[in-house]
Amino acid sequence: MKRNLGSARHLILLLLTLSLICGPLAHARSKKTTDSRDPYATAEYETAPAVKAEDLAYRVILFEDFTIPAEWESDARKLVTATEDRAISRLISTNAFATVARRQNILPEEPYLVVKCTLLNYRMVSSKVRFFAGAAAGTSYITYRAQVYDGKSGELLFQREVSTENNAFAAAWSFNDKNLPTFLGNVLGDYLALRARKDKGV
Repeated sequence: MKRNLGSARHLILLLLTLSLICGPLAHARSKKTTDSRDPYATAEYETAPAVKAEDLAYRVILFEDFTIPAEWESDARKLVTATEDRAISRLISTNAFATVARRQNILPEEPYLVVKCTLLNYRMVSSKVRFFAGAAAGTSYITYRAQVYDGKSGELLFQREVSTENNAFAAAWSFNDKNLPTFLGNVLGDYLALRARKDKGV
């Protein structure tokens, strides 16, 4: 009987600890307001923010191949490609751009943006490691430097770092490590949609 009571107390303490960890996170998320000019806020939604073609200064966006340091090339190429693919599909889904694609040999006559991204840092916990180690496996994160050029003049118009990192405790329950490239692709796509505007998203 005492053993059963001890097990019950242990379970209750475990549940209370989890609620203390996860409760504030859920509360903070529920109070978060969406700013249509914040790509990190809009990236949480499956559907891209509305974009009107008449508001755009650039209706063509071309992506250079993302640059990856040589020592990460074999391991990181898949997640980098996933980020780039998601950013392109995110922009296409707005139906406001004439062309969104990887850079082509034939350059457009109309104004266009060229996007160059470099992988600065990353760590991805595999599903297998996450399953066995849980939160002890630590966080996953990805950081890029995004540079946006005017395609005609070659002038650097905008530059910023875009990054994301998950919560190790949340990842232990949701296995959301694999979703980071998709989320960051949304961030990048929404950021570029703002920068392509006549008002530059300011």
